[in-house]
Amino acid sequence: MSSLILGEETMSGSIVEFLRKKDFELIEELGQGACGRTVLLHDPIIDEYFVCKKYSPISEALRDTLFDNFVRETKLLHRLNHINIVRVFNYYLYPEQRAGYIVMEYVRGSDIEDHLAAHPEDINEIFIQVIEGFAHL
Repeated sequence: MSSLILGEETMSGSIVEFLRKKDFELIEELGQGACGRTVLLHDPIIDEYFVCKKYSPISEALRDTLFDNFVRETKLLHRLNHINIVRVFNYYLYPEQRAGYIVMEYVRGSDIEDHLAAHPEDINEIFIQVIEGFAHL
C-alpha cells in the first residue's frame, strides 16, 4: 500500500484528487491501428506537442481482448526508457468502460519511408537505431 506524506501527516491508501482535467488542443489525426487511433495534441500552457493514442478497437467483437492488449502495451511502454523508443508521459485507463488513452512524446520528423527515399545513405544508421530499440525491449 502506498502512502502520501503531506506536512506531518501520512495518509496510506488515500486517493489524491487533482483539481481539474487537463485540456489539449486537437491538431490532427495521425493514424489508426488495431487497438487505437492516434492524434497530435498541443498543450497551450507549456507550448508542447504530444501524441495521444485513444483505445478505439477496429472490431467491436474483439473489444475486451484488444483492451487487455492495450493495457499491456500501456504498462510496457510506461516502464521503458530508451532514446529510440517514444516516452509515455501519462495514461488514463477506464476498465469498466473499456476506454483508455496513452499520452506520449511527439517526435518531429518525416515518415521513415519518405526519409529513406530522400536520404538512402541513412539506412544503416536508422537500422542500427531500430535494432538498439528492439534489443532494449
